[in-house]
Amino acid sequence: AGGARGARGVDADVEIGGRAAASEVAIDRVREFVRRVVVAVLIGAASMTLMPGSANAANAAKTANAQPTTSLTTKLSRDFRDLRARVRTSTTRTMKDGLQSVGYALAKFEEKTQENWGVDDVWVLFVWNWCIRHGREKLHNAIQSLKSKFDAARTQEPFDKSFLSWFKAPMQVVQALFVMSWIFDIACDLIDQLSTEWDIPLPIRVGFDKGSYTLTTGVMSIMFVQKYLPPFLTKVFPSLTGNDTSVQFVITRLTSALMVLATLMLTLSAFGIPAKVLFSFGGLGGLAFGLAAKDFISNLIGGLVLAVLRPFKVGEKIYLTGGGGKYRDSKERNVSNYKVAEIGWYQTKLIPKDGKVTTIPNGYFLGANVINSSRAEYEFFGPSLRIAFPDVNGIETMTTELRTYLENSRAVHLSYKKPMVFAKKIEDDHIMVQIESYIWDVDCGPDKPDKATFVLGRQRLVVDVVNIVRKHCPNSPVLPIEIQSYADAQNFV
Repeated sequence: AGGARGARGVDADVEIGGRAAASEVAIDRVREFVRRVVVAVLIGAASMTLMPGSANAANAAKTANAQPTTSLTTKLSRDFRDLRARVRTSTTRTMKDGLQSVGYALAKFEEKTQENWGVDDVWVLFVWNWCIRHGREKLHNAIQSLKSKFDAARTQEPFDKSFLSWFKAPMQVVQALFVMSWIFDIACDLIDQLSTEWDIPLPIRVGFDKGSYTLTTGVMSIMFVQKYLPPFLTKVFPSLTGNDTSVQFVITRLTSALMVLATLMLTLSAFGIPAKVLFSFGGLGGLAFGLAAKDFISNLIGGLVLAVLRPFKVGEKIYLTGGGGKYRDSKERNVSNYKVAEIGWYQTKLIPKDGKVTTIPNGYFLGANVINSSRAEYEFFGPSLRIAFPDVNGIETMTTELRTYLENSRAVHLSYKKPMVFAKKIEDDHIMVQIESYIWDVDCGPDKPDKATFVLGRQRLVVDVVNIVRKHCPNSPVLPIEIQSYADAQNFV
C-alpha cells in the first residue's frame, strides 16, 4: 500500500511538473507575441513623430528593428500557409470519405434491390396498403395529440392539409413498385421450378429491378420538386418571384421536364437499352409518332408559352375572341368572360359567369386573341343619352355640367383621358349625346376600391348622370319610338 501511494505521488508530481512546463511555454509565447507587438507599435509611432530633419534617426530605428519585424512577417506567412495546407488536406479527406460513404450506400442499396421476393412476403404488401389507407391518418392524429400535450392552446392542423395527406401519392408509387417486383420475382421462380426450355435472361432479371427502382425514385423526386420547389423559391428569392407565381411556375416546369428526361434515360440504361433511342425516332415509326402526338405536343408547347409570356395568370379575368368570338360558341357575351382557375401542363381551366367550368387545351391559345381585363387600370364609361327634340335648348348647359361633374369625380381616371360630353348625331326620334370617360377599375386609383365599392361607385355615376339630364332636359331620356313616315316625325316634334 505504501509503495502504491508512493507511485501515485510520483505520478502526480510528474503530472504537476508537466503542467508547469506547459504553462511556462505558453507564458513565453505570450511574452514573445507582446514584445513583437510593442516593437511594431514603437516603430510606427517613431515614424509618425520624427521630424523630417531626423530621418537618419528613423532609418536607424527601422534598421535596428528590421530583423524582429521581418521574422514576425515570415512566421505569420508560414503559419498561414500551414493552416491553408491543413484545411485543404482536411477538406479533401472529408470529400473522399463522403464519396466513399455514398458509394458504399449505393452498393448496399443495389445489393438489396437484387434480393428476390418470396410468396411469404405478401404480408409486406398488405401492411403497406394499410399504412396508405389508415396508418397515415392515425400517425397524424398521434402527432397532433403529442403536440397538444406540450401546448394546449395550439390549434391542431387538419389532416387534409398535412404532409402525410400529400404523402399518399408517393406511397402509392412505392406500392406499385412492390407489387410489380413481387409479381416479377414470383413469375421467375415459377418458371425456374417448371424447368421449361424458355427462361428469362439474367440481364433482364437484373435490369428489371434496377430499372423499376430507378423509375420509382425519379417519379418520387419529381413529385417532391413540384410540391416544395415553388415555396422554396418564394422563401429564398422573394425579389425574383414576388406575388407573381408565374416565375415559380416556369422554373418548376423546366426542372420537372429535365428530371423526367433524366429519369427516362437512366431507366432505359438500367434496363440495358441505350438512351439514344429517345432521340432516334426515324423512318415510318417516327412519322407515325409525330402525327399521333401532334396535338399533344402542341398543347405542351402552348402551356410552356403561357408560362413564359404570361398573358394571364390564375385569378385574372380574360375575354377570348378567337374561334368565332367565343370559345363555347355562345351568343351571350358573358360566356366569353372567363376567370382563370388553373393553368396546367396540357390544358387550362376557366370559369365563366354562368359557373360552367370550361377546359381549354393550351394549344388553342397559340392562335387565339386574349383580352386581359384584369390588368387594365381603368374601365370605359360611355353611356349614350337619348335627348328629346323639345329639350334641345338645354343640351349645352347639360353637357357643361356633366363634364364638370365627371372632372371633379374621384372615380374618373383623368390622367389617361379627360371626360368628353358632346352631341354626337341626330336620329329620327332623338338627339344622341355621347359621354366618353374612363373610371378607375378595382384596386386602382387613389381610393383603390374593392369589387363591391367599385360597383356601387359606378352605380352612383349612372344615377347622377341621369339626374343631371333630367334637370336640364325634363323630357329626356326618351324611349325609342317607331317612325313610320315623315308626317309622324313632324307630329312628334
